[in-house]
Amino acid sequence: MTPEYFEILVVRELRKVGFDVGTVRTHRRSELPEPERGFVLELVIPLRCAGATWRALIVCLHQLGVVAPDVIASAKARLADASADVVIIFATAAFAPEALTAAHQSGVALLQIVDGRSAFDMSGWSTPGHYPAWLPAYLPQLIDRDNAGLPRAQLLEAGRADMILDCLAPRE
Repeated sequence: MTPEYFEILVVRELRKVGFDVGTVRTHRRSELPEPERGFVLELVIPLRCAGATWRALIVCLHQLGVVAPDVIASAKARLADASADVVIIFATAAFAPEALTAAHQSGVALLQIVDGRSAFDMSGWSTPGHYPAWLPAYLPQLIDRDNAGLPRAQLLEAGRADMILDCLAPRE
């Protein structure tokens, strides 16, 4: 996955869930040191939904290892520098349990990028191994906690910006 493709995926998915997406601005872009061999791309994107507007710092992580809680703290600390209101993190790697807790407590939305075919096979929508032509190569899953406090992953649904918005309110 390239940084350009990652940006396209983020904008596509934010539009799909119902946000009006403003002009995308690259805030920071850097390569990760070995052994990760990935990158960090930070975008600042104005998002509008239901009459409200936010400037979102979108952190796009392409890495091999799990996303640690310090990533959440680091992103929150850069909000003022990015002139943003909220943080949304998209990552190709899984999130450590501590990162999920940190995001939950600080109001950061977490989305993991997964293989489209694997997600489709797990969805029960069709026979595994048979894919529609419209299926994207990658899909984001919202990572949060269910009512019992257990981690869960949900594919984003069209017109459901509330799935992300619900994560942006800090909780104890």
